[in-house]
Amino acid sequence: MPADQRILILADTHVGDRTNALDPALLRAIEAEKPDGILHAGDVCLPEVVERLAQIAPTDAVQGNRDWFLGYRLPLDYHYQINGLNITLAHGHISIWQWFWNYVILFLFGTMSGHRQFQTKLAEKYPLADVIIYGHIHARQDELMAGKRFINPGVSYPERRNQFRSQYAVLTISAEGKARVEFKSVQPDAPTPL
Repeated sequence: MPADQRILILADTHVGDRTNALDPALLRAIEAEKPDGILHAGDVCLPEVVERLAQIAPTDAVQGNRDWFLGYRLPLDYHYQINGLNITLAHGHISIWQWFWNYVILFLFGTMSGHRQFQTKLAEKYPLADVIIYGHIHARQDELMAGKRFINPGVSYPERRNQFRSQYAVLTISAEGKARVEFKSVQPDAPTPL
């Protein structure tokens, strides 16, 4: 019988883009979780981030829109089957074209697309997924929509939308294929280089 799997989920660390380094308090929290694996849902920005996370547990990361702009090439998505669940990891911006139009709408109408629009497009793009893990919107989500479960861990560097507390999620998948998500935040230390 398969064993329970404990997966740590990060997104939008933006190291080298919006912050200088991974928060040491976040790294200590990740180490304390003792995950079986780490999934990073994009906007990593520097390869050193994945290298550092891989020292804690096997790590997969996908390309976000900021990774694309900065020339850091990663896979666009990963697909897993864990204890009977089909899981997809993607950033969630859909494409650079979709990202661009979202900002045109913001400029013209003063509002951006809501998370449900991104989830609808992700459901269309990944019809075989039971669970879609994504980032991009810098907001935590754990909801069912279009027959799929969508999980977004929030933003993993301290900023105003997370009250300056790095966010992550822990996804536990039981041997029977039941998924449970815990959202967590950490009080940051002063950043130090990787």
